[in-house]
Amino acid sequence: MVRHSNSLLISLFIHASLLLILFFAWKSYSEVKEEEQKKICLKLCTVELSKNAIEPKEAQKAEAVIQKKPTEIKKVEEVKKVKEEKKTEKKIEAVVEVKQIKDEVIADVVSEKPIEIQKPIVEQKIAQNIQNEYDEINKQKIAELIKENLYYPINARKRNITGLVKVSFTLGVDAKVCNIKIVESDSDILSRAATKTIEDLSTKFPKPPKELTLSIPINYNLN
Repeated sequence: MVRHSNSLLISLFIHASLLLILFFAWKSYSEVKEEEQKKICLKLCTVELSKNAIEPKEAQKAEAVIQKKPTEIKKVEEVKKVKEEKKTEKKIEAVVEVKQIKDEVIADVVSEKPIEIQKPIVEQKIAQNIQNEYDEINKQKIAELIKENLYYPINARKRNITGLVKVSFTLGVDAKVCNIKIVESDSDILSRAATKTIEDLSTKFPKPPKELTLSIPINYNLN
């Protein structure tokens, strides 16, 4: 019994000592861990403090830069204004160019109008050509008609009145005569005689393809 009791006491002592050893080891481990956590917290705090300390300096620098920049900002604004003014000038120049182009186009259109104004001249030339052709073709026939139908007053013959009378008149496409005018004459009696001669020849002249204005000389002589 004594041996068993001694062995029991020994085993209890050994277990108790092991428990004490484990307790102290755990306690020391926890203390070390707490110290490490404290150190980490201290480091974090110092880092935050250093950041906070650095940030004001950076803010001061930024403020200093901002204080220095107004002149640069003014320069930038001036450059922008100059660019905007140039843009507006370019726009104005473009508008002026467009107006100039419009004026040139209008001038070209106006310059083309004289061509329309020249149409009567062209028509006159055509009429003149027709008249010349009519005169050449019917010259002899007209001369014969005037000779056959010439009105020569007896009084003018008795008084020996002679001379040249140039008569102008309009001849229609139906050969009717109108607008008889004396262009040149040496005597009033002969002028009236020439007018009557042309009136009597109305509808007897060769019909022209187009209304013409003819000028015919009538020679009054006693031969």
